[in-house]
Amino acid sequence: MRLVACLALALSACGCLTAFGPGEAGRLPGGQPRPTLVAEPHAITLDGNLDDWKGITFVTVTPQNGVFDLESGTTDDPANISYRFAVCHDGEALYVAVETTDNVLSLDDTHTGETHAMAWQDDAVEVFIDGNRNRAPHARDKDHTEYPFGGEFSLVANGAATSNCTGWPDSFGKPDFWQGATSTERLPDGSWKLRYEYRLTWNVMGGKVRPGDRIGFTIGIQDDDDGGARDHALYWLGLTPHCWKDEAGWGDVYLKP
Repeated sequence: MRLVACLALALSACGCLTAFGPGEAGRLPGGQPRPTLVAEPHAITLDGNLDDWKGITFVTVTPQNGVFDLESGTTDDPANISYRFAVCHDGEALYVAVETTDNVLSLDDTHTGETHAMAWQDDAVEVFIDGNRNRAPHARDKDHTEYPFGGEFSLVANGAATSNCTGWPDSFGKPDFWQGATSTERLPDGSWKLRYEYRLTWNVMGGKVRPGDRIGFTIGIQDDDDGGARDHALYWLGLTPHCWKDEAGWGDVYLKP
């Protein structure tokens, strides 16, 4: 029942913020329509400043409408973990913008410049891509069958990154694969506003994706409040407790020509 409830909450939260492009999106397990985000063509500069995302629709995810991966804990406090995100493309790559609210900034397990970081242990964003849209239930199998079509791309608030669970490990910062930028802002109440920007080329989705296509997609926020292991992982869409590897629970992105 919790799984169905989580999916229903996520759908209700994003229903007015998503749109459907051409093609069949199908349904999520449980029968709900699979949400599709429309990535409009738009020019973006990777600098951690989201001013050039004005006019693009953002989806808001909170503990009340997102899906917690139950491999770690939960919270009811939006000030502890909540975020908004948006997508667009420039004909060569998918762009993802994320702005998070966090009451504690924890970066004890990673260092700026790392491309093999333990991103999931700190405050980070993870973008998940299913480039062939086959909805694989075990996308992290040891044979790595799914890795050439996407996987997970993790970016920490301090600029550390990892793409180990893809076909392109240690490829962060390379224009032919994926790039990103971050910024941090301390708010008057002592909490943090964290901003992330991604650029993910068609190469990391299998090389055949182009405008007019759809890809499987979800996004998750990793939250560490006290050092050590993460405390929470909050996803836009997913099948808990394995949101990160069961593609059947993800949504779609339509790359508008």
